[in-house]
Amino acid sequence: MKNIYSNILKFNKNSLSKTLKYLRKNNIVGLPTETVYGLAGNAYSKKSVKKIYALKKRPKINPLIVHYYNLKNLSDDIEINKDFLILYKKLCPGPITFVMRKKKSSKICSLVTAKLNTVAVRFPSNKKTRSVLKKLNFPLAIPSANRSTGISPVKALDVAEEFKNKIKIIVDGGNSKIGIESTVVDLTKKKISILRPGIISARKISKILK
Repeated sequence: MKNIYSNILKFNKNSLSKTLKYLRKNNIVGLPTETVYGLAGNAYSKKSVKKIYALKKRPKINPLIVHYYNLKNLSDDIEINKDFLILYKKLCPGPITFVMRKKKSSKICSLVTAKLNTVAVRFPSNKKTRSVLKKLNFPLAIPSANRSTGISPVKALDVAEEFKNKIKIIVDGGNSKIGIESTVVDLTKKKISILRPGIISARKISKILK
């Protein structure tokens, strides 16, 4: 289908620059990931996070997933444990989200975590979104780019049709390769549990850790 939306941008140096500028001003952009498209905003900014919740009409008791470029960026915010490092080495970047303890010194906005002392983190493999994360000095809260209870978007056009001109920049990354949300694994307790199933199975995670 022909793109009739001026806010859908092809990924290049110019659109990358615009995206970074927009995010640094605490605005929200649509970004592609390997799972689904997401609404991205500065995870350290209360202003950005409030905009995400408002756009999605999402209850504030539902935490958001925070996306990082690599471990170096993560260490300021999260208490890293052995199981995480093993899984990170084998599965990241990729479609898996880890729930871990948040450091008291973390800059992550309390709205992101629904005021819990845990935070869900992910390292997306989509090259376009990784290019964005690499250039920023803050991580991005990126829930799926749909209103709560709606169908998760797998292409830029889905995001544009859902939000129209409420989002000024949607980076076109083609169709999401996976099309379902990431597996969410809780690493905060002795017994590791899957909070949301995804393409990475509990069996695979168990096999890696054993």
